[in-house]
Amino acid sequence: MIRFRACLVASITVAATAAGAAPLSAQAPAAPAPAEYGRAMKLDTQVFESANKQIRLEYPKRDWEIVPRAGATMIPGVTSPIVSLVHRRREAAVVIEQTKLHQPLALDDITDLFGQLEVDSVRERQPQASDVKAKLVEAGGRRFVIVTYARQGVSGPERVRQYSIPAGADLFRLTCVAAASHFARYEPIFAHVAASFTVTAGGTQ
Repeated sequence: MIRFRACLVASITVAATAAGAAPLSAQAPAAPAPAEYGRAMKLDTQVFESANKQIRLEYPKRDWEIVPRAGATMIPGVTSPIVSLVHRRREAAVVIEQTKLHQPLALDDITDLFGQLEVDSVRERQPQASDVKAKLVEAGGRRFVIVTYARQGVSGPERVRQYSIPAGADLFRLTCVAAASHFARYEPIFAHVAASFTVTAGGTQ
């Protein structure tokens, strides 16, 4: 694990040096804002459970549909989609992906350095993303990172909130996206999906 932590620090140092940035200072995790993470008590929900029973989450009974993805063999370092939740008007969606890590992350590996790696990952996968920010948070007995950014979608500007949730030797990313003008409408749903997300097998909270 010491070696893995060293790799995290080295990755951030290289990225910061390349960008001409100052070294990052460690920050304690904060509590997420209620709009970012938390169950919506009045939301009428149903449960989704993956075919391998590894993950469970809640999503609205009305107006949302499941778009399952074909199962794939999990290879360390490779990201595979699990499922997408899509609003019937196609104004919003949640895409859940899983990355098998080379080794498990301990709680003290989930730091602002991990958050910067997630920012770098977004910028690498989506070069046009703007205003990319990461926030290290702790809630519900787990520590994770919330990444927010803006991007240009097919139908116009979009706002994105990504929950990067490590669980043992897995990293789950819940990418919540909506038209920028409608994001506030769907924000409580995104917060509920993230707060209800649990790993039931093959990982640890």
